[in-house]
Amino acid sequence: MDTVQSESSSSNTSITISSSSSLCTTPPRSESTHVTAPIVQERLPTSFYLRLAMRVSRARWFIFLRRVFHYQNGSRSDLGSNPFNSSTWMMSELIALFIQLTVITFTLAISKDERPIWPVRLWITGYDVGCLLSLMLLYGRFRQLDHDHGDIEQRHRGTEDNRSSRLMNRCRTSLELFFAIWFVIGNVWVFDSRFGSFNHAPTLHVLCVSLLAWNALCYSFPFLLFMFLCCIVPLASSLLGYNMNMGSSDRGASDDEIFSLPSWKYKRIDDNASAPATDDPQCCICLAKYKDKDEVRELPCSHKFHLKCVDQWLRIISCCPLCKQDLPR
Repeated sequence: MDTVQSESSSSNTSITISSSSSLCTTPPRSESTHVTAPIVQERLPTSFYLRLAMRVSRARWFIFLRRVFHYQNGSRSDLGSNPFNSSTWMMSELIALFIQLTVITFTLAISKDERPIWPVRLWITGYDVGCLLSLMLLYGRFRQLDHDHGDIEQRHRGTEDNRSSRLMNRCRTSLELFFAIWFVIGNVWVFDSRFGSFNHAPTLHVLCVSLLAWNALCYSFPFLLFMFLCCIVPLASSLLGYNMNMGSSDRGASDDEIFSLPSWKYKRIDDNASAPATDDPQCCICLAKYKDKDEVRELPCSHKFHLKCVDQWLRIISCCPLCKQDLPR
């Protein structure tokens, strides 16, 4: 009996101990679940916006906007470095001009019976002629860019190409001046409060307002680009704790990709005219001037740096330090 009682008492004590241990261990698990849930909910929005910022910084349109900003605020000597001479941008210009010409032609055809007070139809016709001239200049720019990339020797020795490019730039400047003057005249004729142009010619009035709004958006593009890249992007990146400038690539470039880029030893043009020379007098990474026999490397965007400086940069970030253009994979 004593043995039975001792065994029963030991079993009772074991049961109570196990039950007490279960009671002691269950509340911390419940508390941990209640504590960690709000933390996960608080981290989800931040990680989502951070991933969104990383995707934006690595997008092609964001890199293109950075190139446009650098081109508008830097040197424009190199034709190949002009982001507006890219095939994608020229295709977008072609589509925009084609849409404008189609809409203008269709609107003039269906609004023959309208009699506006101001010569709005004359303004639309002049705008249509300007779009046709812009289409011709766009074709000339495309031919010139294709010709320059196709024949390098003729680009170095061709004086006729320089004359044609100068003539094209003058025509483009004159056309931009015409559109600016025509934009002011259109605002005066369309938004004159003394005459109700919408009542006499509603279709032509809507077309003029649409064309003026499109031109106003194009004229304000540099300001909008400045506000986006210099105000909105730095503010958003500082709030998220993410550097948008460093996010143009996922990883650094490999040694094979770096060594495949062209490099040479720097020589002055006066000393050796056959050797290539850099356009910039100094390296933009170390801010030191180039000296004779300095090893220089050129990136696909035509920017040049010291070989040691840019190799160290590319091993961390596989993009240009100036225009943020990624290296071809």
